[in-house]
Amino acid sequence: MCFSATVSFGAAAVLIPLGLHTLQQAWRSDHRFLALATFPLLFGLQQCSEGLTWLNLGGLRPEYTQTSALGFLFFVYLLWPVLVPLAARQLDDRPRPRAALLLLALFSASMGALVYLPLLLNPNGLTVTIVQHSILYEPHLLFGEPWNAWISRTGYALVVTLPLLISPWANVRLFGALVALSLILSALYFDHAFTSVWCFFAALLSIFIRRLIRLDAPHPQAGVISAQITATEASRP
Repeated sequence: MCFSATVSFGAAAVLIPLGLHTLQQAWRSDHRFLALATFPLLFGLQQCSEGLTWLNLGGLRPEYTQTSALGFLFFVYLLWPVLVPLAARQLDDRPRPRAALLLLALFSASMGALVYLPLLLNPNGLTVTIVQHSILYEPHLLFGEPWNAWISRTGYALVVTLPLLISPWANVRLFGALVALSLILSALYFDHAFTSVWCFFAALLSIFIRRLIRLDAPHPQAGVISAQITATEASRP
């Protein structure tokens, strides 16, 4: 499988308009799905940033390679670990899971900032290279690498999949299972560029969210029609 600027921009060209339509669909049907509905659009923007990184690595503007890479990593380190728990929380009415998901989002935000902000302040601490047709992001953390890569990946996987897997909505759980599967396959077969490859697979999987909302979110007229039927039946002698 080969990845390139063309693939990244092609994915973005599909995901961005699809994401806008998905947001519109969630807005019209059920606002609880709005956070989840942002996923395709945001993945599209993330793929745009990786497309720019491909071009910069290819010689377009090499001096901006770290800048476009930091745009991509913003989604990885800060946005997804925070947004996924919050999106799952918005779809869950149970008090304990809601509290746990909020705590997870706050914890993820603090850990993400600990990794991302030093890179933002010192972009030279990030090495970006092409390895086997994929982009390898190598952040040189100020506090070193205190944990094994597999341990950190497992923790990250739990943060971005567990909130979906415990959802009361069956199709949200299915989406979470697909994301988990993409993580496992990326780790097993694309270990050399895990971050880039998994985000690409997850971006494609986010297309499923449009179907999920169409199946699970009530039609905006459903409540009106139901109320009219109830009122009609109540008025009968």
